[in-house]
Amino acid sequence: MANKPFNLINKTRAIIFIFIAVASFIHVDTTRAFSVQISKTTSAEPYPHILKTQTFDLNTRNIKVLTSQGRHLWIGTGQGIIRYDTRTNEDYKVYDNQNHLLSNGIFAILMDTENWPWIGTYGGGLSHFDSKQWHHYNTPQGLNDAFVYDIEFDKNSLWLATWSGVNRVTGNPGLRKNWQSFTFENTEGGLIDDWVYAIEIEPSGKTWFGTESGISAYHHGKWEAFNHSNGLGAPYDQVQQENRSIMSLFQGQHHSASPSIPNLQTSDYRPNYVVSMLLDKKNRLWIGTWGGGLSMLDTHTLIFRNFTMREGLPGNFILSLEEDASGALWIGTNNGLSRFDGKTFQNFSAINGLKSKFIFSVEATSDHSLWLGGNRSLTRMILDPETGTPLKIN
Repeated sequence: MANKPFNLINKTRAIIFIFIAVASFIHVDTTRAFSVQISKTTSAEPYPHILKTQTFDLNTRNIKVLTSQGRHLWIGTGQGIIRYDTRTNEDYKVYDNQNHLLSNGIFAILMDTENWPWIGTYGGGLSHFDSKQWHHYNTPQGLNDAFVYDIEFDKNSLWLATWSGVNRVTGNPGLRKNWQSFTFENTEGGLIDDWVYAIEIEPSGKTWFGTESGISAYHHGKWEAFNHSNGLGAPYDQVQQENRSIMSLFQGQHHSASPSIPNLQTSDYRPNYVVSMLLDKKNRLWIGTWGGGLSMLDTHTLIFRNFTMREGLPGNFILSLEEDASGALWIGTNNGLSRFDGKTFQNFSAINGLKSKFIFSVEATSDHSLWLGGNRSLTRMILDPETGTPLKIN
């Protein structure tokens, strides 16, 4: 049956079209972190089938962040946020600099314990909706920088990754006294770089920061820092051949498509440059690097292990990381998507029905959907509730 595209957003804003709609969904409230043992050797396996998917086209370049809120999906783009009801075809709401937000560039979206959003923006600081009104926080309130790249909660504290260090807010963010600032300078290099892109927090409260120069950890007032000299990122001779000519593909796809990753110029290898991070159930820290592949840090032994195309990844630029309810790790790369079960990287590309080569964001939701944010596109895959593998077209 042919499906006609339809417009979800008016022509002055981001435009989405749906092309394919399939399947019914089973709602499950539980999720499970990636907790399997990692094999000593890993391999690649191309997925052999065409997937059942929904495909959306956006005229807003790449989708930096996807965050689920029950039946709603919050889509962060370079032209604001789309709050989309995934159970309908036409129920949506747009937030941009003409409608509540101070900036159209969206880096981070996180729901708090009351299920209300906190938004990190490009140049517009931090925004929060409390069910009644929007609140905005910027440098006058204590924010280090108006560019907020990641947001995480730790009990009563709010951690913010900016391009001028890290903030921790304890209590009411409207009070300047509740803000703390951590920078390379005032931590004496404990925070290894002021350009911070990712935050992950262990159950113990130990907090990890992914930066442009490596990773740092903060716990009980003490700092640790790690970079390529400690094992972060694969050696250049292991990725040199595979990375050749990649930057020409990124031009117009990533750099000019979004201001989300600066200071890379034409480099095809920055193993200290942390693009994405994920902390799993076993307290293993998965770290996506720029051209150095996927790193895994055992936070107990502080030993790194690196995975590249030689180990089965489809690409060495790791743009996004996510876990699903089945316990699988999903990896968005410069060359498609990969599902890792601890032994095999099962890889997905255009031949399986993916719209974008670049997977900038991944979100697994409780209805067994896997949403993928790509270059000018959004894709919804449907996962088998029993196995966690994507459903194929019969």
